[in-house]
Amino acid sequence: MSPTASLTNKLTTQWIDNRMIASMRLILAVSALLIIAVFPSQPDRFVAFTYATLFLYAAYSAALYTLALRRSLFPRSLQPWVHWIDVGWYAVLISLCSGTNWIFSYGFYFPIFVASFWRGFLSGLRVAVVSTVIFTVVGLGTRSTWTDSELDRFLFRAICLLVLGYMIAYWGGFDVRLKRRLTLLKEITSLSNPRFGIDRTIGSLMEHLREFYDAEACLLITPDATTSTYSLRRADRRDAEASTIAEPIAVEPAQLLLLLPGEHAVVYSNELAWRAILGTSYYAYDVTKGKRSVEGKEACEAVAVTLDANSFVTVPLRFRSQSVGRLYLTTRRRYAFNDSDVDFLLQVIDHVMPVIDNIRLVDQLASNAAEEERQRIARDLHDSVIQPYIGLQIGLASIRWKLANQGADVTRDIERLINMTDVSIAELRACMNKLKESGEHEGSLLSAVQRFAGKFSEATGIGVQVAAKTNVRVADRLAAEAFQIVAEGLSNIRRHTHATQATIHLGCHNGHLILGIENDLAPGETPQPFTPHSITERSEALGGRAYVELKGGDGTGTVVVVEIPL
Repeated sequence: MSPTASLTNKLTTQWIDNRMIASMRLILAVSALLIIAVFPSQPDRFVAFTYATLFLYAAYSAALYTLALRRSLFPRSLQPWVHWIDVGWYAVLISLCSGTNWIFSYGFYFPIFVASFWRGFLSGLRVAVVSTVIFTVVGLGTRSTWTDSELDRFLFRAICLLVLGYMIAYWGGFDVRLKRRLTLLKEITSLSNPRFGIDRTIGSLMEHLREFYDAEACLLITPDATTSTYSLRRADRRDAEASTIAEPIAVEPAQLLLLLPGEHAVVYSNELAWRAILGTSYYAYDVTKGKRSVEGKEACEAVAVTLDANSFVTVPLRFRSQSVGRLYLTTRRRYAFNDSDVDFLLQVIDHVMPVIDNIRLVDQLASNAAEEERQRIARDLHDSVIQPYIGLQIGLASIRWKLANQGADVTRDIERLINMTDVSIAELRACMNKLKESGEHEGSLLSAVQRFAGKFSEATGIGVQVAAKTNVRVADRLAAEAFQIVAEGLSNIRRHTHATQATIHLGCHNGHLILGIENDLAPGETPQPFTPHSITERSEALGGRAYVELKGGDGTGTVVVVEIPL
């Protein structure tokens, strides 16, 4: 998902939530107004002010609902304060009435719900505490005398408001946290794209985790088993882009950061004196055994000093049951992490590590493909460019020798060289066209070989026959490689033999393309064992093989046989 689409979805969700909250606020306000109009037992004091305040609150709710229907008009700067404004309205309403027994004492639960499920646990808890304090102060201030039953009900309502408010804040905060985690996992999925490369993917992941936890830094340390060295990536507030670069780190600090057992995930915080008895400053989890551990607290204290952090969470990077590094999130806030963060980070690692391995594999395959392509182009240059120039060089040397020693007519030789030049230019143009074209197409290898054989015979005087039972049709890429093999084979015949005849055999058999490049031997010439290196390299690059046989088994010629799987 693109950043623009993600932002659009987020704004749409906020608009829907604003509209729902505004409609519920309006329903509560209008309902309360109708109830006291139908059953006017309360208010029993400041009646006019109470009705006026309630009417203004209903008008305020209607105005917010109207703005919520038009998302572009709803003031974003008002959103963090809407629930606090509701607390103020309810505080005024209960203070105008005869006490906290009135129906509006239950209205505080509405801003607690809004703050908890909109802003999270801490916001909901603050609203719950403030609402309880206001409820208690107003209740004590509006009544001078209390019966035992009234005081009991008052205290119980205050306690219920605080306890239920805390539960609402806890559940609301949990819901908000889960939604944020799901959003982060979705963003990580969109970031895990092979086209970004492994460095950019890891760096973006670390920066997203740092922003998610509002941490000072996110560190990733990985050892290199082959060189016994260590590398460190670091994303912090000052330089987020630094996480895309793995920098070497000295052995001593690296070993300290990797001092914890490779299977342990840890949450650590410097202890406050009054919280030391709770034992909440250290949590270790063995990811292989699936249970808590008590080991490593002393090592965490040394790590905290090294990282200048009051609290951190660290999880091992494990892939295929092997520890391949460790991830740290550090902050100067105490108790910034809890055990649920360990589970979430382990889930993120389990999700990302296979993707990173796939990206590494794609990068390796791309590098190998690029190397193979460079080798193929080098072979093409050798066969299509260098070889004709060697022929031209030999022809020019022959002309120079004839002119220097015999003074013979060299017109025919010059015409032959011109023809060779034309053939070479045509081959270069064909090579350029192949580099410009994209895609795989079916082409006729037989017709291309026949045309080349005719030009080769005309230029060199070597008779070339092409033998094929059917028209061999293969993909353009394979046809181009096979054509180069044929060209290299004929070039080898011209340069290394005295043959006057050659035959090219083309065919398909058992799912293989079969090429045979055959030449005869001059009378009295003995065949010598040889290996056509360029042809062998091309064949192996295509998953095939090349070998040399004697023609007819009687030694009257040689045949270079190439087998390439289709």
